[in-house]
Amino acid sequence: DLMMETTLQTELGQLSDTLCDVLTLNDLTPERWQLIVKYKTSFYSFYLSVAFAMTLAGITEKEAYDAARDILITMGIYFQAQDDFLDCYSPPELLGKIGTDIADKKCGWLFTKAYHELANDSQKAFLDENYGKCKVGSPEEIKIKELYTELGLKEIYAKYEQDSYDKIMTMKDSLAGATLRKAGVPWDVFEKFLAKVYKRSH
Repeated sequence: DLMMETTLQTELGQLSDTLCDVLTLNDLTPERWQLIVKYKTSFYSFYLSVAFAMTLAGITEKEAYDAARDILITMGIYFQAQDDFLDCYSPPELLGKIGTDIADKKCGWLFTKAYHELANDSQKAFLDENYGKCKVGSPEEIKIKELYTELGLKEIYAKYEQDSYDKIMTMKDSLAGATLRKAGVPWDVFEKFLAKVYKRSH
């Protein structure tokens, strides 16, 4: 049941992501980004493995699964924002692949912030003309990356990353953390997950 549920959630996220191909840039909002990454990434990358282990350990309290989900979905959304940031700014030799989000018209964290919250009319017009219509390494793609930097997205991301880390760590002493401890799930499980992704560079 857990595998089937997670498969459905992931497919819904992938579908929402694929639909962006036929949407306008105005439709690629921060809210849509959060919806996509919650379902496309968070459930299978973070929640599923912990829920599997909880099931194997014989934990049956629904409240414990709900608490684990709250923590791990938050972590998964942060992870995807980080992935979007690295797609733009991490060198290909370090990332292990060439970032293609700009060329592929992805509903990414950087784009949604820039287009809907930071860009002026002329900057938005440039994005309208070139986002998802340029090739990797082209002058237009480079200009979009420069625009992201001009808009302060490196600094905004650094704050978002720290805020996300702090938010997750405060969950240790929250009702969710207490519920998990009562069910026999140690906080170390979540801290080890977070340690793998916090401030990673590739």
